Amino acid sequence: MRQNLTLWVYRQQARYRYRQALTQSRQGNVDAVLKTLPLALAHHPRPVDIRIELGKACWQSGAMEAALAHFTEAIALDPTSVRAYGNRGLIYCQQGRDDLALADWQTALQHQPSHALIHYNRGLLYFRQENYRAALADFDDALAANPNLAEAYQHRGYVHEALGQMAAAARDWELALCNDLNLDQARQKLSSLHQAQRDRLLAQRLQDGLGLEKITVEAHHQGDSLQIQVYRPLGVGINYFTLPDQLRALIISWQMEDVHSFELTAQVKDQGVVEWQGRYKLFQGQPCPPAQWHRVLLTAFVIFPPLGIPALALAMNLRQAYQRGDYLSALRASKAIQGLCRAGSMTSLTLVTLLIGYWGYQRLSEPAATANSPHLGAMVRSSAPATSDE
Repeated sequence: MRQNLTLWVYRQQARYRYRQALTQSRQGNVDAVLKTLPLALAHHPRPVDIRIELGKACWQSGAMEAALAHFTEAIALDPTSVRAYGNRGLIYCQQGRDDLALADWQTALQHQPSHALIHYNRGLLYFRQENYRAALADFDDALAANPNLAEAYQHRGYVHEALGQMAAAARDWELALCNDLNLDQARQKLSSLHQAQRDRLLAQRLQDGLGLEKITVEAHHQGDSLQIQVYRPLGVGINYFTLPDQLRALIISWQMEDVHSFELTAQVKDQGVVEWQGRYKLFQGQPCPPAQWHRVLLTAFVIFPPLGIPALALAMNLRQAYQRGDYLSALRASKAIQGLCRAGSMTSLTLVTLLIGYWGYQRLSEPAATANSPHLGAMVRSSAPATSDE
């Protein structure tokens, strides 16, 4: 009886030290874990758990061979321990012993086929080996087991990118960020992908706007500048003296507020020799947009002041915006002035038309009222009571 009580006390002490070691591990105190766990090893009812935690602590301290020994001992104690196989496989993978890592993970998945982290780790190994199909299958299985595993979405996006499936890659990176906003690599990949799409659309707009046949245009939006690359086939000519002005007129018409300059490089397709290269300020040489002062003053003081006064304020600020280099603000002010003056003229014309119509209606209704008044008087008189002279 006393022997059983002593054994029970030792087991309770071992359990306490194990829980204490787990707390120390969560606090990052690896040295304390390595001192506490061996004291619990002899009497803990599940020594395999002690071996696994010792292996993890040795791994964190950099003692890789000791960690491997603890995980191997855990597997000897419990050949079905998925945690032991999974962790030993990770160490083998870090050491470059890929065959041993794959063997351990395969054994672990035989005991627990839906283990998300083991599928994820094996997918990383296959991705490193450029076995993209196997990596994709493992990432799919990992996400089927744990749909919130953000890193699996991120690396599955890398696999889709390697396979040239950019739409699927973008969806995975978006899902990764939905589950973890701190995944900067996924955010950068997604930003680069969207930037490339915008650059392709910009290049297509430039090519369509220029109307140059057989000419290839590439464009890249960087900061406040556009990098424009033009390639011409051998035997097809381009007027490089007028091309910058054509590009300037196109870009200004699109009113891209964050673009202030563009760099043009041109060369023959499939040849490395640059034929033309220049950097141009977008609004250089552009005249000041018209303020239309005569229309503004006429609208503000004669036609319709409620719209003319805002137009007057815009006209006063237009020249200042142009002089400080804000050409787009000056251009928008000029268009707004034109719209306000036009709206003022239309409103004033509408009001005048309504007044004339109302005046004409009153003039037409007066004769009718006059013509009807004698009959009304007769009716009133006839309805008066008769008097007798007798």
